Amino acid sequence: MPTVVWVPLGVAIVGLAGTVIGIVAAKFTKFTARLEALERRHRLSGLYIRSLIDHAYRNNAVPLPDPPDGWLDALNGD
Repeated sequence: MPTVVWVPLGVAIVGLAGTVIGIVAAKFTKFTARLEALERRHRLSGLYIRSLIDHAYRNNAVPLPDPPDGWLDALNGD
């Protein structure tokens, strides 16, 4: 094949590879952000559950303590 065919073909392959890498990087970034939000919610839930248990043993569970700051936001996905 002549060089006239190889150059555009090479450019197309490089362009396609760049697009695929960009899409994968964007998905990975979104996944990482979601994972961090879920880990934060998990930590806050553990603190809240522990405070509920402590409160129940000390005060007969009346009234319940408020959840930690940001717990409801993490629950809603914000």
